Amino acid sequence: MSHTTGKVIGILLILLSLTGITQANESKAINEENHQWIIRGGVTNVNPKTNNGNIVSLGDRKNLTTTITYLYNENIGIELLAGLAFKHNIYDKALGTGLKIASASHLPPTVTLQYYFKNKTKLTPYIGLGLNHTFFFKEKTTGPLAGADLKIGSSTDFAYQLGADWFISDRLTLNLDIRKFKIKNKATVTNIGNSSLSSILPGELVFDVPIDPITLGIHLAWHF
Repeated sequence: MSHTTGKVIGILLILLSLTGITQANESKAINEENHQWIIRGGVTNVNPKTNNGNIVSLGDRKNLTTTITYLYNENIGIELLAGLAFKHNIYDKALGTGLKIASASHLPPTVTLQYYFKNKTKLTPYIGLGLNHTFFFKEKTTGPLAGADLKIGSSTDFAYQLGADWFISDRLTLNLDIRKFKIKNKATVTNIGNSSLSSILPGELVFDVPIDPITLGIHLAWHF
């Protein structure tokens, strides 16, 4: 387990422990009678940061996402983020051509500890601190890099969340979800000699890709 992953898990456990201590007796009674769940579904756009290294850049992508949240009490929730894969186009920066040289898909499953600011209005804002594990697959080279092999590693780090639910009815809400992910993956390009860039690049390249995207999601949510 990485040092960063250990820190995240430690923070989540501390927050959960503090919540349990401060609300031990009364929250226990509440939870026994009022277990609550929230299921959200909608569309999320992943926008990688523009200054993500000097070798390549990644285009943004949107796809369907869903979250399942268990409310420990009216303020504390545990959320799991899932969805369909995001397929990104990858463009050259190192040679200054801006040409598409590859594509790859990724999934970012995330577990988030949330705090809901309950109030007497129809709007419920919330914040979250999550642990994200991003992994890539279906890497494919194209254009001037066609013929080479690309492999992008996985990463585990923090994800920060800001969101809000607007109550349309007692159970149905319109949800806005904004997240900032810490994602830094290592990319390895091999067999470059099989591509049209064999006379320009070495046979193998290894470099970091600090993606660190901001995501924006719009969902409908069902509370039960």
